[in-house]
Amino acid sequence: MLCPRCHRRYADDHRFCPHDGEKLVGALDIRRIRSQPTEHVGTVIAERYRVRGLIGQGAMAQVFLAEDTRGGAPVALKLLAPRFRREPKVKARFLLEAKAAATVAHPNLVEVLDIGLHEGSPYLVLEFLFGEALSSLLLREKRLSPEAGIPILLQAAAGLGAAHRAGIVHRDVKPANVFLVGEKGDAWAAKVVDFGFAKLYEHSGLTQAGVTVGTLEYMAPEQTVSDPPDARTDIYGFGVLMYRMFSGKLPFSVARGSSPALSPGADEAMVLSSQLITQPPPPSLGATPVERALEAVIMRCLRKRPENRYPSMEALGEDLGRLARPLALAANAPITEPDVYVARTPFGAHAARFLYRQLGLVYGAAT
Repeated sequence: MLCPRCHRRYADDHRFCPHDGEKLVGALDIRRIRSQPTEHVGTVIAERYRVRGLIGQGAMAQVFLAEDTRGGAPVALKLLAPRFRREPKVKARFLLEAKAAATVAHPNLVEVLDIGLHEGSPYLVLEFLFGEALSSLLLREKRLSPEAGIPILLQAAAGLGAAHRAGIVHRDVKPANVFLVGEKGDAWAAKVVDFGFAKLYEHSGLTQAGVTVGTLEYMAPEQTVSDPPDARTDIYGFGVLMYRMFSGKLPFSVARGSSPALSPGADEAMVLSSQLITQPPPPSLGATPVERALEAVIMRCLRKRPENRYPSMEALGEDLGRLARPLALAANAPITEPDVYVARTPFGAHAARFLYRQLGLVYGAAT
């Protein structure tokens, strides 16, 4: 039996989904998969993928529920947002990122099924995932126990590690981009989604309009000053994700709407400045303390200097595995002091000076 809301599967004797209370159905019918109405319903892309509804949309792209007419399977169809479909540089970058993602096959990465052009605009077809984003789970549960969270993290780290070995940096690691496939009460299978779209912003002109590359609270110090990212950039975002998962809070967050005296963007600038230089409060100090060994792993991910973080997702995964065993953690290895980010480009140094001023500091005095 199948839940038409969350798409979890149950034995034949079940009648209602224990996860969300929805009445179960006997077979997968694409018409029962929840999606939003769209004017594109019925449109066939590339003479194969029939649009059934809208799943989600952002500044860069729209994602549709579609039916593969060669067999009837549901797929996720990603198209550039209409405003970018006539932008040659953005279309070329979309195809480049899609093709790069398609070269990496890993059970913890969303599978790319097809890439192509339709009426001159690129499209990307992904496997349709049944389940929910980690962000949805955290809205309900607020925080997870290490027993529930570490298996998810190990899988996400494995998927990101595979992408890094292929030369792909995600740039926007956050709970919304970790998808959980599985039934409530069982071990989830985690898949990392939405590769490449943070990088697309750099080629879209959106950054010139004040749109940051990545999600503000999950951005690594190097992203705040537009320095080149690498695998350690994703490790920082992974650390913020772990901090949120186990403490129920973010290390630095925007107090949206709570400071009317601040000028527009001032609170966001303070968050970016904090990402650059301020050490986050240890999660063990929260209302629900995080055990010290797990905290050590989180805090190493959140080091300002990339060289002070884990060198790779594999090294991070090894420490996550050690948490269940009485072994020494690499998280406790010595680091370069002071742990403040040092910009690597002239533009990065200029941006750093501005962000330091938000905290009343002089760039270079602490480095």
